[in-house]
Amino acid sequence: MDILEMSISVFIIQLIFIGARTWNVVAVSEGNLKTVLISGTIIHLAWLGSIAIGVQSMNEVMNNFNWEYIPVIACSLSGGLLGSYIGLRDKINKNKNKNL
Repeated sequence: MDILEMSISVFIIQLIFIGARTWNVVAVSEGNLKTVLISGTIIHLAWLGSIAIGVQSMNEVMNNFNWEYIPVIACSLSGGLLGSYIGLRDKINKNKNKNL
């Protein structure tokens, strides 16, 4: 897998991870066991994929000073941040509407 493919993959995997984590938290709070198990499985698989790509990239940067892997790390970070924003966006909007 080349750098561009790794970058795109880890970005998408992070979006999936954060989305499933948000879904999982809601399911846990509602006591919905089936949804907890499904979302938990997705979280775990996404985590494994992200970690595999991330470890390889961090190893290249830290041990071999191979700076061409920086975009992979940046995409991992930005995918996680964007996923967190999307997950909270609805809650923030609902709170704003309550206060109006």
